[in-house]
Amino acid sequence: MLQSEREKMMTMQPHQTAYVQRCIFQRGGPTVFLGHLDLMTCFERAARRAELPILYSQGYNPRPEMVFALPLAVGIETRKDYLDVSLSCPYDAEKFVNEMNTYLPSGLQILKSNAIPEPKDSIMSIVSVASYRLEAKGIRKAMEDAFARETLIVEKFAKGKTKEVDIRPLLIAPFQASSDDPDAAEFYCGAGSEKNVRPDLILASLQKYCGMEPRTADNTRVIRLGLFAGEYPRIIPLEDVKVT
Repeated sequence: MLQSEREKMMTMQPHQTAYVQRCIFQRGGPTVFLGHLDLMTCFERAARRAELPILYSQGYNPRPEMVFALPLAVGIETRKDYLDVSLSCPYDAEKFVNEMNTYLPSGLQILKSNAIPEPKDSIMSIVSVASYRLEAKGIRKAMEDAFARETLIVEKFAKGKTKEVDIRPLLIAPFQASSDDPDAAEFYCGAGSEKNVRPDLILASLQKYCGMEPRTADNTRVIRLGLFAGEYPRIIPLEDVKVT
């Protein structure tokens, strides 16, 4: 059989039924310094050590079927992020959580999981809004100034090129924090594959337009509080999205 014929056969494998666990997880402590690929490796290793019936992709380089709702950059904590894990058979959600947490490193924890039907759309495709909390000296005033502006043009590096982008339309709305701490600000912003703004670009705009010192920006604590589907203000947490 020719190599091209073998490759074609590999792409014609029958569909594997996935029994999906939609997980809510958080990370803090030393694990905030993990990059996205390292974070994925942590979950993959935990699943293997727990001997869970993970579903693998087909082809020459099988990979565990795990999909994050929105990749986490280095240095960002999270309180409520999402991961879909595909299994080869039905599995109890509470047992899945306990077994995964046994092998995840300190600072990385699954809070809850729900067994859902195999979704037609990837969890990545339904994310539209994220909520963040920034903690730094004078950050609330700086964010108020940013929301008062009509434009916030910053440089964005992507695909080997640097271009100027206006991130102001992607800052959706501030929301009331638990206190009037001037060194904390919470807000909603665009997220997902179509309209996404990274926290580092927000901090860059605060330096450029709102008087934030570079050293303050570099040491800002960034916490992702949640991810949502829908269009603001009619947004819903991802765990409440009906799977069809």
